[in-house]
Formats: sequence, C-alpha cells, structure tokens
Amino acid sequence: MSARTSPGALVALSLFPLAVVVRSFQHHASLLYPDGYQYLLMARGISEHLRPTTVLGPGGDQFVPSADAAAKPLFPLLVAVAHTLGLSWIDAATAITVLAGAWAVTALALLVRRLTGCTAAGIAAGSLLLVSPGIGFWAGFSGPDPLAVALVLSAALALAYGRTTVGGVLTGLAVAARPEVVLLVVAGAVLARRDPRHRDDVRRAGSVALVTAVLVFAGLRIPVEIAEWKLAVSLPLAVLVVAVAVRAPIAAVRLGGLVGVTTLVALSLSRSGPADVWDRDWPLLLLTVGAVGVLLREPRRDRTALVVVAATLLLAGVYLTKNPGSGRYFTLLLPAAALLCGLAVAALGPRLRPAGLAAVAIVAVLGLTQPVPGSRDYDMFPIVAQGLAQRLDSTAPLVTAAPDAYGFWLPDRPVRQMRPGARGAILLDATQRFFEPRLAANGTVVARLGGAIVFSRPDLELDAGPTVVVVGRVVPTHRNQSSSAIGTPHPPSA
Repeated sequence: MSARTSPGALVALSLFPLAVVVRSFQHHASLLYPDGYQYLLMARGISEHLRPTTVLGPGGDQFVPSADAAAKPLFPLLVAVAHTLGLSWIDAATAITVLAGAWAVTALALLVRRLTGCTAAGIAAGSLLLVSPGIGFWAGFSGPDPLAVALVLSAALALAYGRTTVGGVLTGLAVAARPEVVLLVVAGAVLARRDPRHRDDVRRAGSVALVTAVLVFAGLRIPVEIAEWKLAVSLPLAVLVVAVAVRAPIAAVRLGGLVGVTTLVALSLSRSGPADVWDRDWPLLLLTVGAVGVLLREPRRDRTALVVVAATLLLAGVYLTKNPGSGRYFTLLLPAAALLCGLAVAALGPRLRPAGLAAVAIVAVLGLTQPVPGSRDYDMFPIVAQGLAQRLDSTAPLVTAAPDAYGFWLPDRPVRQMRPGARGAILLDATQRFFEPRLAANGTVVARLGGAIVFSRPDLELDAGPTVVVVGRVVPTHRNQSSSAIGTPHPPSA
C-alpha cells in the first residue's frame, strides 16, 4: 500500500476497535441449539484426535456431527486452536465470533475504498454493516456465520489488491466455513474472467482455493457429502445466471433482474425468514434499492452491481428452499446490500455525494434506534446441567433428547440419546416434549428442577413446563404429536 493511500486506509481500519466493542456488547451468552453445541463438540473432538467426533462422557454415546455441521469445519477447528492456547471452549468461540464480526465491518470498508478510491464510501459501507439490527442480533451467536462473512470480504480485498495467493487461501477457508460461499466464488470468477488481464489470476486463485478447502476437509478426515442438494443444483445455475449478467445487453439484464427480484419477493412474502429481515433492516434494504438504481446509471459499475445482485439472489434462493423460516440465513445477504450502498455513494460523484452520505447517516441512525433483541445471559441447558450435577450421582448415565447440549455441559457424565429401551436417569424436559414427544419414562422420579427454565421452540411457542428426572427405562407413548427442526433456547424477550 502506497504512502498516498495509507491515511485513507488507516481511517477505515479505525472502525475495527469500535466494531470489536459493539460486537462484544451484542454477543449472546446463550448458544443456538443444536448448532452451537455441535460446533463446540466438534472442536472438542478435533482437540482430542484431530477429528470432529467425540464421546459424550465415559461410557456415553459417540457424537457425530450432522452433515450440515460437518460441512463447516473451520469454525470448530479455530475454536480448538484457541482452546489449546488456554481459553475455555465458550471463551474461544466468543472471541473468534466477535473478532470475525468486527473484522467483517473493517474489511468491507477497506474493500469499498479499494474499489472506488473513496474513503467516505468505504466508511459508509462499513457503518451500515456495523449498525444493522439484524446482523447485530444473529452475529451475536457463536458460530461460523460472522467468520464466513469476514473471510469472503477479506478474500475479495486481497484479490482487489492483486494478492491472488492470499485471496485464494482466504477463499478456500471461507468455503470451509460455509460451503454455499461457492456461489459467490463462481460469480466473482465469471465476472473477473471477462477481462483477459485477470484470467491468469482467477485460475491461480481458484487452484489455491481448491487446495486450501481440500486440505481442511481432508486434514480433519471429514467425509465429502452433499448435505444440501439445493446447493449442488445451484452451482451450474450460478454459472449460467452470472454469465448472462456479464454478457447480455444491459437492457435485457435489467429486465431479467427486475423479473428475478419480483419473483423472489413474491415467493418471500409468505416466509417468516425474509419478513424477519425486512422488519429489522427495512431502511438498509430501501437504501439498497436506490443504490442499485444509481449504479445501473454508472457505466463503469453497472455490470459489477448486476453480478452482485445476481449472486445475492442465487444465495437467497438457496436459503429460501433450505430454511425459509429463519431470518438467520437471509441476514447473511445484508453485507452485499451494504457493499452496493458504498459503491453507490462513490458513484454519485463529489457534487451529489453529500446527499448520499446523508442518506446513509439517516439509515444508520434508524438502525441505532432499533433495539437488538438478545439472550445475553440466558441458556436453558447450563441451568439444567447445574441442577443435574447437584442432584445426581456423576456415574449415572443421563438419557436425554438433547445429548449434544448436555454432553457438552456434563463432560464427565455418560450421556446417551433418548430412544426406546434406554435405561438410566431419563430427563423429561422441554427438548423431550418437542423432539421426542412419543417417548416417556417408566421408573422412579428422583429430581424435579424448577426456576426460570424456558425453551423457545422453533414453532415460536414457549415451553416453561417442568423438568423431571426419572430413573428407569424409556418407553414409547401413543400421543399423536410430531417432532422436527431445531430450537433456540432464549427468554421470551429474545
């Protein structure tokens, strides 16, 4: 970086300590269930024998992560590394999540500044990402999402500076953090190959990215498995759509983009996930619509804007089929919105740029006035685990519908999956009522746990029912209830 550009870069870098403070304040003490516990158990297994599997206490069940969690091994790998340096599992996961969330803000500011040469535009983009209520909420849970966003933006920044090897390594790591990042990689590669000057760089960076991702998965001996067929189907579609966005006449691409956006919005109207993002971040989304309009009138940036929009819509389509009821996935698209807004501020030129910055400031203020709901100090599982540790003999096998959570909090106790015929100290709690409602227990009640124990189910119902421990055997019932999906433990205010 030259001396002439250093002051602007230092201004953008000044966002990092501010973002660390903000993300630390927004971080939740609770973990998403079962995702957060699966990643921590994967980290424990990696620290034990360099594989993301472990045993849930002496004589307990073997823990094997779900295919979806196994496809994201980078976050637990970093947690395991941080744990070896002396941090607790929870502190390691928190530190990585907070630092990644803060760096994503800074990397976006640096990227927009590099692409446009405008420091004000970079600060505007980073600020929009920092004050987003949706990102503030979901980035507060320890997990791979902030890490993946930070790596994608860092890879783009490295490539923008011509550091193809570094960019390739970061890209491969991003894929190991969240595999759907491949869609963004494809979009960027197709766009870059339009320019013959960049073709060798794309080939080199792509090769390095592939090697990096393979080394992570092979080093941890994770079986290659397509956990989501939607992602596999989306890859050729990504190539087609982005290629069309690059090659077709601009008028045709605008019309196709309008049809695509309209279709996606229509499909999203009945889905709670996109609605959740709209409720929290409608100022940013409205500003993004205006930003795209500005960029389409700028000959130097219209193709870039269209490719970003096309890649974002593809990713939104995957999330719409994967889990349309969760705002968590759709919030991952908001950095692209902040990127487009930053590019638009720079495209306005010196005369109109103050008006663009004023619009960004208004959106930032609106974001700051939106309360970020959270569950910073509440998690049902450690509360119940503490009660179990006080009331049960540590050698008694715990039989539960949530073996991953209790296996993490009670590492010295054998923990087993609740299934018909299983014997031991059977935990009848909110997770059993939701995940295994057709199972019950025959035996002797040895403990009842009270207090403020609330479980927010994925159907948005709150379960504050009793938590009972029965020593005996698991038996089936004939209640006509269903169990599915995952839940997030948090208080009613979350």
